[in-house]
Amino acid sequence: MVDVHYGVIQQNGAWSIIGDSLHFGSYPTRRAAERAARRLAKQSAGLPVQLHVQTELGELLPPAKVN
Repeated sequence: MVDVHYGVIQQNGAWSIIGDSLHFGSYPTRRAAERAARRLAKQSAGLPVQLHVQTELGELLPPAKVN
């Protein structure tokens, strides 16, 4: 089974959620964007989801399984 990958990244002072052919949201904090990405992951039709989160310093953390 293929994993779905979502990322939470900072761009132009706001946080967004990205994925395959996906780029949406403008959240004021990383935490708000991460919560939204986790809600999105729950709607992944049972597919396993890997969540990649960027730190405030620009580093990409190792992915975490969400569901």
